[in-house]
Amino acid sequence: MTPQHLTFVAGLLLTVFPAATAFSETTIVVNFGPYGSAQAAGHAEAEVDWLDADRTDDVACTECFGALELQHYLRKMTSREKDFEIRDDRSEPAGDWILIGGPESNALARRVAPKLNVTSDRLIALGPQGYRIKSGTVDGRQVTLVAGSDRIGTLYGVYDLLHRLGVRWFGPEAFQEEIPLARWIMTWDVAEKPDFIARGFMAWQPRGSKEFLLWMARNRLNEWTIECPHHDSMRKLGIKMFAGNHDTLGLLFHPDAEYPYNHAAIQGDESKPADPYPRSPLFKGDVNRDGKLSYAEAQPQWQGLFGGKRIGKIRKGTFGNHFCTSNPDACREFFKNYVEAVTKGAYRGADAIRFWMLDRGKWCECDACKALGTPTDRNLLLVHQLDNAFKEARRNGLLNRQIPIRFLVYAEVLSPPTRPLPQNFDYSTCTATFYPIRRCYVHQFDDPTCETNQRYADMYRGWFLEPSRHYRGNVVIGEYYNVSKFRSLPICFMHGMAHDIPYYHENRARAFQYMHVTTGRWGNKSLTNYQMARQLWDVDTHCETLWRDYFARRYGPVADTMHDFYKVLEHMFSNIDQLKESRHSLAYLLNRGVKDLFPDPHLQFAREPGDKTNGPTLVEMVEAGKQCRELINRAMAANVPERIRQRLIEDERQFTYGERTLNYYYHCATSFRLLRQDRRDAARHHLTEAKRIARLLERDTWSMRLCYIEKSKADHNGLTCTDAVNAIRRLEKLLADKDPKPK
Repeated sequence: MTPQHLTFVAGLLLTVFPAATAFSETTIVVNFGPYGSAQAAGHAEAEVDWLDADRTDDVACTECFGALELQHYLRKMTSREKDFEIRDDRSEPAGDWILIGGPESNALARRVAPKLNVTSDRLIALGPQGYRIKSGTVDGRQVTLVAGSDRIGTLYGVYDLLHRLGVRWFGPEAFQEEIPLARWIMTWDVAEKPDFIARGFMAWQPRGSKEFLLWMARNRLNEWTIECPHHDSMRKLGIKMFAGNHDTLGLLFHPDAEYPYNHAAIQGDESKPADPYPRSPLFKGDVNRDGKLSYAEAQPQWQGLFGGKRIGKIRKGTFGNHFCTSNPDACREFFKNYVEAVTKGAYRGADAIRFWMLDRGKWCECDACKALGTPTDRNLLLVHQLDNAFKEARRNGLLNRQIPIRFLVYAEVLSPPTRPLPQNFDYSTCTATFYPIRRCYVHQFDDPTCETNQRYADMYRGWFLEPSRHYRGNVVIGEYYNVSKFRSLPICFMHGMAHDIPYYHENRARAFQYMHVTTGRWGNKSLTNYQMARQLWDVDTHCETLWRDYFARRYGPVADTMHDFYKVLEHMFSNIDQLKESRHSLAYLLNRGVKDLFPDPHLQFAREPGDKTNGPTLVEMVEAGKQCRELINRAMAANVPERIRQRLIEDERQFTYGERTLNYYYHCATSFRLLRQDRRDAARHHLTEAKRIARLLERDTWSMRLCYIEKSKADHNGLTCTDAVNAIRRLEKLLADKDPKPK
C-alpha cells in the first residue's frame, strides 16, 4: 500500500455459523436528523438545501441512505427480511449494533467510538471521503462502526463493507448485481482514503439515469456532469457536477450574440443597461441591418485579428476563432458573463468548472496578443483571470462556495508554458487536465518505443515533471476509453489500465476521468468501468487478483472462458486509434476511398516480411475476432444461472456490434486492394459481403444509444457509426468504371 492509502487489518472470520446466529439481533443505528425515519431522510434529497451553510439535513440524508442500502443488502444476503431494523441514534436497542456515521453525526457513535479507538480527529485526518470500519465488543455487545471523515466517506464505508462481504455492482442494471448468501461473522479494522481524490467521467448532454448514478456511488466514483437532470441525487451521493466544454465561448460570448448594453450610436436599446465600455474606433453600426447590435458589431476590436482583419467566427458551437484576449474590456465582459453563468445561468449549482476555449481554436494574431506568449501561455492567463473573477464574486456575496477550475492541456495548448505563470496563480483552485487525444492503446502510455505515445509522454514531463517547469500544480488525467469516434465499440483496456493508472498516479495525477462513457448497456465495457473504479480508489490494486474475482463472480461456471475472451478482445481492438480516431484512421481513409489505406506502421493490412508493423494488423484483428466469437459462443452454450445468462447475452450483443464493424472494414479494405490488382471478381465478392454486413449494422440502433451522440448524428446506427458509409458507394463506382484502380 502507498502512504496515501491506509488500509489496516481487515480480519476475516470465514467460520460458517448456523443461519440463526449470523447477524442475530443486529440493529443499524443512524441519525435521522430532522426527519421521522431513515426512509424519509434517505429519500429527502429533493427537500435538502444542498448549498446552504447548514449541513444537518445533508448529513442525515446521505447517511440514512447508506443505512437503507446496508439494510437492503444484508437482508438479501442473509435471507432475513425482518432483521437489521434501522433505529435513530437517540435509542440504545438490544442486541448488536452497526453504527452509521461518526462521533460528529451519530450520538450513539459519540459514546461508543472512543471505546473502539476511533475519534473525530483521526477520522478528519483521513481527509475527504476517508472512512473507518471498526468492530469490537463494547459493553458485552458486538459493535461495528462505519464512520467517514464526512458524509460521503460514511456512504463509501457502507459500500466498501458490502464489497468486502462479496456484493458486486458490475453495471447499472439489476441483473449486473452479484449478491452472495452470507452465513458468517466478520470482524473489521479498516481505514481507507482514495488515492485519486476525483474519479469518474467527462460528459455533457443530459445523460445519466438514477441507476447509473447509483452505480457510480456504489463503486465510489464522484464526477459527472451538470447537464444530467438528477442534481439532488448526485449531491446526496457525493457526485460532483462539472460544467463547461468547448461550447462555452459560443454560449457566453458569441460574436453574433446581441450586445447587452445601451449603445450611444444606435436607437431602440435604451431599456438596456448603460454601456460600460468606450465606443470602438472600428464601429460601423448595424452592419447586417437586423435592427440590433451584436458583440462583433458593437465592439469590433474585441474580435481576434486574422490576416489583418478582426474576425469573430464560431462554427458548430465549438470551433473557430478566439476573441482578442489581450483586450482588457473583452476579457472583463467574458468573465462577467462567466460568473453570471455560475451564479444564475446555465452553470448554476456547478461544483467545478472545465475551462475550455474553442476546440483547436485559432488565437488572435495581433501584436499585443503575440506579446502574451504561446497559446498555452495565453490560456493560463485567462485561467488566472477567471479564478480571480470567482474569488471576487465570493467576496461580493454572489457565490457561497469555492469554484475549482480545470483547464485544458490539449491540442493547440498541449505544449508546456514557455514563461512563468502569474505570481499569485492559485494551484489549489486551478488544475491542468491532460488529454492525450489520439494516443496509442497498443502500447503503454510511457512506452519509449511508441512514437505516438512518446510525444505525449514528453509533453507530460514538460508540464508536470521537469525540474525547470513553470506549472507547479497537480494534474487531472482525461483518458479516451470511449471517445466519440470509438462509437461505443466493445474495447477492452484491462492490461493497459493496469499499467497506466499507477504510472499517472506516481507522476502527480490526483484526479482521473474518461470521456463519453455509456450510461448503460455496457456488455464487454463493464470491466473497464469496474476496474477503473477499483484502481482509482487504490492505485496498488493487484489487477490479476481483481480479474480473478471479477470473472469468477460475474461469469461463474464460464469464468475461465470469459477471461480468455477478454484477453483476446483487448488485442482485437488495441489498435482502435488507427482504426477509428486518428487523422489517418482506416475508417476515414475508407470513406474517402484513397489509394493508401494503411499509411501508418501502427496499422497495416497484413504482416509482410520487411515491413515495419508496430501494432496488430487488420488481418490479425479479424482473426482475434474469430477467436472471441468461438469463446463467447462456448460460454453462451453453457448451463449458467439466469443472471449470468443475461450478462452473457448483453456481452454477446455488444461484441457482435464490434465484430461486424471490424469485418465491414476488412471486406471494404480487401475489395479496394483487389481492385488495385485489377481482380474485379474477387473485389466484387468482398463488396457483396461488406454490403451484407452493412445491412446488419444499419439495423443496430441499440449498441451505441446510451453514449454521447453529436446532435447532427442523432439517427446513429451501427453503419453510420463506422464513419465509413461512403466506402461502399466508392467501391460500386470503381467497379462500374472501366479503369477500376482507386486514385
